[in-house]
Amino acid sequence: MNATTDAPRAALDARILAATTERLGISPVQVVHSTGSTNADLIDAIVRGQAAHLSSLTCEYQSAGKGRLEREWQVPEGAALTVSIAINPNPALPIPALSWYTMLAALAWCQAIETQTDLTASVKWPNDVLLGSRKVCGILAQLASSTTGPALVVGTGMNVDQERAELPVATATSLRLASGQRISRSELLASYLSAFHGLDAAFRAVAGDAGAGLAAYGGKSLRELVAAKLATLGHWVRIEYPDGTSLEAQALNVAADGALEVQDAQGGQHRVLAGDVQHVRRSDGQYA
Repeated sequence: MNATTDAPRAALDARILAATTERLGISPVQVVHSTGSTNADLIDAIVRGQAAHLSSLTCEYQSAGKGRLEREWQVPEGAALTVSIAINPNPALPIPALSWYTMLAALAWCQAIETQTDLTASVKWPNDVLLGSRKVCGILAQLASSTTGPALVVGTGMNVDQERAELPVATATSLRLASGQRISRSELLASYLSAFHGLDAAFRAVAGDAGAGLAAYGGKSLRELVAAKLATLGHWVRIEYPDGTSLEAQALNVAADGALEVQDAQGGQHRVLAGDVQHVRRSDGQYA
């Protein structure tokens, strides 16, 4: 890590990324200067049969990226990490296991942040990474049709070098703001790819069973690893549905399929699926 300076933002270092992917035995990272959406480009590559499992695409500037619920996401050039990774479930994973990859990616980002900084990261269910109560990363997983069947693209936008005025909302932060230091985007991305690769390999080794112990992680399951990082658990949350209705309940656990298990004030138990809700926010007004 380097102390914060006024030096220009460094471009991604292809040598660092190449050394990482060679060590992991996966396809080299495709680095482009700018694109509309890394997710859209990688989905197109999957459709054309040109993306292998764990193929990845990153860019210096993304002009038309979208998050969950079609929210637009743009940042200054060189200030963030925008990266998409292809997941081919065949033959190791059942299709339902793909629902875990949003949180698998969030967990990988937590590991990468904690490798490259002194910060502690956590996960806001279902698709954000937090530093304290502020969002530092958003994740969007999208299905695609490959030549061998369904596939998945997991896209993320990590705030790395933004100043406060460059962030879209008051509830966001960047690694530079949180740490007081300028972080190498290349080293951070290399750490994320390594963490993602390790979690993916362990998950595939247990055939996508989120409740099965992972040998490389002390016998803890993916579900346990995610739950240990979920800032949402234990808090009262307000769940907002697309039809305008809402539910206030306490977040208790994450289910075997990745659903959030909650209990309302009357003791009623509910399962909340990410695809069925518009927002999940803490009732005390905190973002986490």
